[in-house]
Amino acid sequence: MTEEFVITGIGIVSAAGIGKDAFWDALINGKSGLKKITRFDTRHKKNHFGGEVADFDLDAIFSDRRFRRVANISKYSLGSSKLAIDDAGLDPCKWDGTKVGLVVGVTHGAISYSREFHAALVKEGPINVSPMLFSDSVLNIAASNVSIAFSIKGAAHTIVGGIPAGLDAIAYAIKIMKNSCLDICLVGGAEEIDSIVFDTYARFGLLSPNTDIGKMGRLRKFNPQDLVEGIKPFGINRNGFVIGEGACMLLIENKRAAVARGARIYAGLHGVKTTVHAISANLSGFSRDICNNEDTYISTGANGTKNDIIEAEMLQSLYDRDQTHAHSIKKPFIGNIKPIVGECFAAGSLMQAASAAMALYTGIIPPSNIRSIIQDSRFKDLGRFNPFPEKSEVKKALVSSIGLKGEGSFLILKNPD
Repeated sequence: MTEEFVITGIGIVSAAGIGKDAFWDALINGKSGLKKITRFDTRHKKNHFGGEVADFDLDAIFSDRRFRRVANISKYSLGSSKLAIDDAGLDPCKWDGTKVGLVVGVTHGAISYSREFHAALVKEGPINVSPMLFSDSVLNIAASNVSIAFSIKGAAHTIVGGIPAGLDAIAYAIKIMKNSCLDICLVGGAEEIDSIVFDTYARFGLLSPNTDIGKMGRLRKFNPQDLVEGIKPFGINRNGFVIGEGACMLLIENKRAAVARGARIYAGLHGVKTTVHAISANLSGFSRDICNNEDTYISTGANGTKNDIIEAEMLQSLYDRDQTHAHSIKKPFIGNIKPIVGECFAAGSLMQAASAAMALYTGIIPPSNIRSIIQDSRFKDLGRFNPFPEKSEVKKALVSSIGLKGEGSFLILKNPD
């Protein structure tokens, strides 16, 4: 795919910060947003913390009384959409809504409203159940609310899937922009933390238990920095992920239109690939783009689960395909955002894309947030792991996301210059 489309706006609502600047500052300076969960009681659980978005005020970003009672996932989506639109310098009151599209990736949806609806149905009977709880619990509610709020009439779609669903949403957005001749498309991912989702992953043994942190409240003062140890991407002693929430929206434009209006361009979309089984993905085209003598940044999706090994194998395969010019291949910078925001599922893979676009635009490589690569001779030279930010004229970035069932999605971004 040629660079027909570019990213001109970034909006983020995360545990690490609200807005792209706060998110980027946290990523660059290693400020973890992980903390003890306050939304529900975790005293009798092995897991006690997550990437919870605290004290989020939608009215401070986007005030519209129609959405004052929507679920958190919709609030995060509305807030990040407004931030992305403002960042791109556009005004929904002035655009032609029929030329604007929207694609939102979700994994769990508004489980909190589904739980409340079911509880009221059982306890009080059908006559006393609020119909708004049901309408706001469906999986496409985030996209529905965003399309209403910003007069998006070209297309509005929801991609439901696992962790890579955010990148899948980008792939679908490009298709509808081409097929429907859209000038603009908001594409993103959204997720909210709920006790049922939390308990489900805990019972499957996928959450990092962190027994030491569980004792922290009784033994000494709570220190959020200690939580960074809770999620170990590619770690030898990795033992699960830390659940997160939030939303990330990217505003994608036709490149010609963006250049014509003098828009700030973060990165060009150069290729997206989705696959049901990441281990068998054919990334030969990506290998040619990534394996060269230019500085490259790879934003990995490793989250401390057993599938980290699949991602490590995929990244290694990029460099094993062509050993003819191995001596001239620069090792990529390898980074990870999960110790900062947690595993945000569909929203997380979009946050990865945002971090890669910011790295290309600013010329700054964030700290890798990877302390110990898997002990395997195949991966010892996988790339460069920087403990501190580094300046680098990175030309390309690869965003890699592997789901809990082994599915994978991959995105290549290029420097706008």
